[in-house]
Amino acid sequence: MKYLPMALAAVVAVSACGSDEAAEPAEVAETAATVAADEPADEPADDAATDDLSVALLVGGPRDDGGFYQAMVDGLEDAADADGAMEVTVIENIAEGGDAGLEAAVQNAADSGDYDLIVAHGFDLVPGVARYAPDYPDQAFVTSLPVEGADNVAVYLTAFEETGYNAGFLAAQGKLLSGSDGAVGFLGGPGLPFEEQALFGFEQAVEQYAPGTEVVSVFTGTFEDPQLAQETATQMFQQGVVSLWNQQAAGQSGVYQACAATEGVVCFGNGIYSEAVSPDVVLASTTSDYGKLVPLWTERLRAGEWSPAIDILDLTNDGTSVTDATAAGLEALPDLQAAIDDYRAGAADLVVETMPTEG
Repeated sequence: MKYLPMALAAVVAVSACGSDEAAEPAEVAETAATVAADEPADEPADDAATDDLSVALLVGGPRDDGGFYQAMVDGLEDAADADGAMEVTVIENIAEGGDAGLEAAVQNAADSGDYDLIVAHGFDLVPGVARYAPDYPDQAFVTSLPVEGADNVAVYLTAFEETGYNAGFLAAQGKLLSGSDGAVGFLGGPGLPFEEQALFGFEQAVEQYAPGTEVVSVFTGTFEDPQLAQETATQMFQQGVVSLWNQQAAGQSGVYQACAATEGVVCFGNGIYSEAVSPDVVLASTTSDYGKLVPLWTERLRAGEWSPAIDILDLTNDGTSVTDATAAGLEALPDLQAAIDDYRAGAADLVVETMPTEG
């Protein structure tokens, strides 16, 4: 539970900003206390305890966005393939209908009775789950925030400080292995709480692996503007940044264009899809594996023990990690893969401080 205070305040995901009708901080804290107490949940539907499972994945945007949505789609579908008795139905682009469309998608999935589990992936779907989950007490839900008064809703979070720590490790290696003199950079988006958590972890890793190195951090105000991201990255390079990690979504293509146009700098991505955006530039990436959550969910469903549990992607379960060095990474930094191997071997034993909460 060590990540709970900031994680609950920060569980907004890239490309998934939603309605402001989600739980207020006081409601979240009260719900979190209930979750921590591990009170028993209502029994799930009878068919949820059978071997075969049917899962609905609701996403506000396209399933192949190359980021937040696709990471969950691929994680669930890969886990279903490994499970062998699990079917995943992806319901995508529902944010096009606005808040009413998001809520209707939740209600329709629950009302159909077709699914053992409904995964509402994104902060924008939480209001719909909050509204309709109490009406379907035998339906299991999982989403991005606790929902008050609904014991059938579980929660998944990411240890964002650890994601940032992974990024700081990569950025530090970029400086060290290239032999460059200068700062490392963190390029964010709107400056949301989870980004601040990631920066907090990033700074810890840089100090650990490249002590005394300056960290330059900039938030552009958006995840989605490639031109703005390119201009920002270029300015950061002009300010002395030699190794850069970004937390952009669609904007990351602009970051890599700036990197390609600047001699003597290296760039790292923020997901398994980053390499495809710019294979000649991205040397390695941080990554989150939502598939790590699925065995936890299926075990509870099949045991008839669904509850408002909180599951966290972190270093200990390999839910947040770093990819192998790309072909470009191996060419630019021949020792990068060895450094990554050593890092991953000891990742579960790392101690990453969490960002202090206010008050």
